[in-house]
Amino acid sequence: MAGVKITDLTPLATAASDDLLYIVDVSNTTESPQGTSSQIEVGKMFSSGSYSPTISGEVNGIVVTVNSATYIRVGNIATVSAQLEIAMDSGEDNGEFEIELPVASDFTSGKNLFGLMQYSFQGTLAEIELLTIEGEITNNTCYVSLKTLTPTISMQYCTIQFQYEIL
Repeated sequence: MAGVKITDLTPLATAASDDLLYIVDVSNTTESPQGTSSQIEVGKMFSSGSYSPTISGEVNGIVVTVNSATYIRVGNIATVSAQLEIAMDSGEDNGEFEIELPVASDFTSGKNLFGLMQYSFQGTLAEIELLTIEGEITNNTCYVSLKTLTPTISMQYCTIQFQYEIL
């Protein structure tokens, strides 16, 4: 490929995750003062798709069903969106659970992951009284703790979105 201009190459319609990108690493000047030629897999830079996360760590009989989950990875940041059904156990107004990540990480702090959740039913947004979404450092999952205004509620229309750093 020596002597071929990038502008003369045939463009791809889509890239596979194992395709390689050509880069010049300007922090490595072993080949020249301008940088060193290197390559990186597309999948290590950009990826997206749907996944079926495992729910674990349920506390107080909370039952969580994942209807769908998607993610986008750009570099070392992953953004996740999931539609959930959450049912509180009889007489309970609080519970906890963990959501498996689509791309593994090794959290050093709960603050390596943050997110938000919304519940809506027939236009009503109010039900979640207290909410914590953070990285769980022992299991490297998304930890969710919530308290609802109504005990024994079944929230069928929950959306959770969270973002985390891939460490």
